[in-house]
Amino acid sequence: MDSSVSIDSLDLFRDVLRNFQPPSGPFDTAGYWRHTYHLYTVANGDIPVPPVRGTLQIERVPQSAGGVILNINYEKTSRYAGVHTLVAKVTCAGDALATPLKWTSTYTAAPPAHPLKMSLEQQGSGLVSDGALIIRQGAVRKTIALPLAYTSNWALFDVVQRLKPPGDGALRFTLLDDDAVKSDQVLAYCQTAALKNCWPGAPDVRVRGFLQIGDGTTPQTYWVDDRGELLFLSTGLNVFVLDTAASRVRPTQGGRS
Repeated sequence: MDSSVSIDSLDLFRDVLRNFQPPSGPFDTAGYWRHTYHLYTVANGDIPVPPVRGTLQIERVPQSAGGVILNINYEKTSRYAGVHTLVAKVTCAGDALATPLKWTSTYTAAPPAHPLKMSLEQQGSGLVSDGALIIRQGAVRKTIALPLAYTSNWALFDVVQRLKPPGDGALRFTLLDDDAVKSDQVLAYCQTAALKNCWPGAPDVRVRGFLQIGDGTTPQTYWVDDRGELLFLSTGLNVFVLDTAASRVRPTQGGRS
């Protein structure tokens, strides 16, 4: 993996990271957790005002019979394209790739000026059956041969928190990116860095970077702390930043169902 991809990818977002408070206390990467991330986008070299362009809430619920359920609630606001939301429930295997076995989703889009006019709502689902993936998006149904190793863009939020650098080596897989199937993806450790002196006002935290590259994807770097918790995801001109105050861990006995 190219180690030249460095912490500089976060330098674009130094203003929104200036007041970032790293989480503390124990964190079980393989247990229950609930995270809230804010999405920031650079436009014309600056962070727009208001700065937050989207919010992602993702909850990991281990199952007593094995595997996990990921509950996703994502909203992105654009000045001209309106508000886009995705609510999904993904049942995953308890393996290294959190392999999706079935899921349901609801996608909505509404223009900014007329939220009840020209709006869109679309139901989606996916299911592994007889060696194939059956994917539905609205009225469209497609069946693809089951990849040998695959995961989804949302499941990667779980996957990266359970990686150990650099001994686990690179993960190679096919990516389910919403309704697109993208092959030849690689996710591997790329760097460890202390942020404190990287730029004025940088948070006092050490992070490990995992870089994902592959067909049809913008290089994405996941930054986790020494506890394994995912703090930042930088991708092109976008960054997801963990909202430490809004992310809470439920007691272990309440996190299983």
